[in-house]
Parts: sequence; structure tokens; C-alpha cells
Amino acid sequence: MWSKFIIPVALVLMVFPGFTPAAQGDVNSLIEKLNAHHSVKGTASSKGWRTLFDAYLKMSSPPMKVDSSFNLNTIWPGMERWSEVSSWARSNSDMAEAIMLASERRIIGLPYGIDNVPATYQSKGVMVEIWAEGNVRNNNFAYLEALEEILAFSTAETYRLYEAGELERAIDLSVAQMYLLRQFADRDFLKEKITSMQLLIDTLRNMRDMFYMYGSKFLDDNLREIARTQIPYLRLRNGWFFIPEADRFVAEAIFEKVFNASTGNPRPGKFREVFTEIQADREPLGRFGAGRRWYEIGQIGTHGSLEASRERLTWIFDDWWRRWRIREYGAMLGLETQYDDTNSTRYAAVLFAVEDIKQVFVLRSLLTTEARGTIVAAALCSYKNERGTYPQEINFLYPDPLSDVHVVDVYNKHLEPFVYSFVDSRIPVDIGADRRWIESGQCFLYSFGMNGKDDFDTIDKKVQIIHGEDKDLLLWPPTKSLLRNVKPNP
Repeated sequence: MWSKFIIPVALVLMVFPGFTPAAQGDVNSLIEKLNAHHSVKGTASSKGWRTLFDAYLKMSSPPMKVDSSFNLNTIWPGMERWSEVSSWARSNSDMAEAIMLASERRIIGLPYGIDNVPATYQSKGVMVEIWAEGNVRNNNFAYLEALEEILAFSTAETYRLYEAGELERAIDLSVAQMYLLRQFADRDFLKEKITSMQLLIDTLRNMRDMFYMYGSKFLDDNLREIARTQIPYLRLRNGWFFIPEADRFVAEAIFEKVFNASTGNPRPGKFREVFTEIQADREPLGRFGAGRRWYEIGQIGTHGSLEASRERLTWIFDDWWRRWRIREYGAMLGLETQYDDTNSTRYAAVLFAVEDIKQVFVLRSLLTTEARGTIVAAALCSYKNERGTYPQEINFLYPDPLSDVHVVDVYNKHLEPFVYSFVDSRIPVDIGADRRWIESGQCFLYSFGMNGKDDFDTIDKKVQIIHGEDKDLLLWPPTKSLLRNVKPNP
């Protein structure tokens, strides 16, 4: 974001007064406002956080540290040390019960502020610390690490249950994990929402991998229930799914610190203290020369008033909300936003107090695509189990067991169905640098992806699929299964 500013390179580090910690009363007032949000406020019986995290505190440590090489994306029965991972999962059955119970609650309800959780939670990092050490941008969502460890467990336990033939329990746990993450995706900070949405996308991809590996063992009623009810109940449409606004509350609290409440004029010294610290947090080298520049921006006549800044903040969020209510593909989504159009000097405080939420829009489209792709995958497995072959055309799948809305590709500007084809001769699939094959008798399903084009027809005259972030998105067979060289359902 700082690239929108023109800052001279400083030859000497500016010396300026240290950052003044936020008054405890200011922090408490902000926390009280955050905890009044619908994703936190409610009766104890409507919240799942104590059920979930009490079980987490009792869960034994995993055989490996949860990181980029050991997480819900890398865990499966063919991994190295699977026997250790499987034993760990089997020994923590109480955690599985807690996930299923918590998923049935209305909200997670984990409160903001470290003083609002027990000391045992604080010691294990299950908390959200607001304005840690007085830094107005230091909101520490420490509980997300605990959540990823819980998901590593539930992923391992689900695969273990499938391998052990405990089909019904495996299905229940995988669906519970999906609903649990949907609750976390209702949390109100940008960081929380982005993380939870991505984890939900990963969970849906795992579910398709499980269909591919174990789908022939599913009862038809299992697959129909998943396709008709369980995934649609994620309620990803705008009437149930909201943009993050807690960052807006934080911005308003920052305005109270850097503007004079009586006159509405910016306070240059406070601009220097607060926004230099924010910039240094985002760009460590950005502190050089920034103190003087922020002091200059905070002069009367250079930066807008408190009232004007609040109005600009409202415009930005109103614009985001208008775009959010566009259900599928819309031309407005490609237009410049109020955030993009905001003057980077006159409203520097606004642009530095909140972050652009465009990534949430990107993730919503991807999440909708992954959810619909998983619905169709369940329907394909149901069809194959009943008839012994995949359908020749996708419309054979509806109205039973799914409706035609579930096959709409949000990346297709004409809102046409996903591309589907029955395969009568093996075809290649390029997934990054890896090539895999879809064998005769199988089928494929893909979305146009973020570039909005059907790359299948534009590669060459040969039949070929290319999967990638800027290419088509192969939904079936699952790319995860293909890369792992998993055998498809017999």
C-alpha cells in the first residue's frame, strides 16, 4: 500500500519520539465493541469455543510440528510416518467428539481480548490479543495456530476412519470439520476470514480426494445427503456470508488517537507516532524517512479532517458491500473501487488504518467454485455407484441428486455450467510441472478459473487439460489425488 506514496529516500534515520502506547481504556472500549459482534455475542449454549478448545488443551502433541510440510494438505494414508500419525489420531477420540459437538453450535464465539479467556488458554496461545503492547496494528490471532493443529488431527482421523472401514463416522467428522470452518469464516477480522476461508477450501479439496479414494464404499444415501443438503448448508451466498468489518472498528479507534476530537483537525505528532509504527510493522525498512513524511501529511490542509476521513471510510465499506451483494459474475466487480480511488495523501490515515479486502472477494469466488465442485463430485460418485459408469452429460445429474444451480461456474461470465466430459480415451493433465493422465472410462470436470477463459480449447488442437491459478481449475478428478497417483474408485 505504501507504494501509493512518494517518499524520499532518507540518508539519515529520523529521530522522533517513541510510540505512545494506547491507553488501556481505549483498548477495553474497542474490545467491548468487537465482542458485541454477532460472531461473538450469544448465550453460552450457542457457542462452541469452550467445547473445541477445552478438548484441544487435553489433546496429545502430534508426531510432527504442524507447519508447511505437515498439515491438512499433506496428511494422507500414503504419507511417510503414516502409522505414527494414524496412532496419534486414534488416541485422541475426545478431540473428534469435540469437533462434532462444536460444529453443531450457532457460532464459535471466541471472545476478543486476552483477559476474556482462561489463563490456561493464554498459556497455550488460544486467544486474540488486541493492540498488543499498545501497538494499534498489533492484533495477534494466536488461536489460528491451535486451529491448524486441530485440523491436522481431524484430517488424519478422517482418513484413518476411512481406512478402518468406519465409513459413517468418517463422513460425520469430515462434514463437521467443514461446518466448523464455516463458523470460523464468520469471524470479523480480515485475517481471520481469509485464513478460515482458505482452510475451508483445503477441506473441500480433501473431501473430493476422499470421494476419489473411497467413493465406491459410500452408500447412495450418504452421497445424496452430501450433495443435496450438507455442502449447500454452508450458505455461502451474501445473505449468510459477510465481509469483515472489525478492521473498520479498529480504524475508527485509530482516528480517535490521531485527530483532535474538538476541532476534527489532524495531530501531526500523533500521525508521526502511529503511522510510522504501522508502516514499520508492514515494511521494516519503511521507517527510514517516514517519520518526517507522516508529520508533513498530518498538517492541517494536507490531510482531510476527522469528519472527512470517517466519511471516506464509510464510502469504502459501502462500496465493498455493494460489490459483495453481486451473487455471481458482475461487471461492477471489475471496476475501480472507492479504496483504489482514494487520494493517497489526503486520506493517508484511512488507507493505512484499513487494508484492501479484495482478497476476500477472490477467495469467495474460489470457495464457491470448490463447494460446487465438491457437490458435483458427490453426485458423480453416486451416479457411478448406482449405474457402474459416469454420465455422458452433466445434466444427467439433476434434478436428482442436485439442482442445476450447483453446476454454475462463477468464473463463466455467461454463468454456464462447469465443463464436463466423459473420457473414452486417456488424456493428459498438466498440473504445474507435473503431468498425469485421466484414463478411459473416467470423466473430468473443470471451471474456467480466474482468467475467465476455457483454456482447454486454446492450448492446441490436442485434447489436454492445464490446471493452475491462471488456467482452468480441475475439480474432478481431484488434482491432489492425481499428484499422489491414487487409484480411482473401481
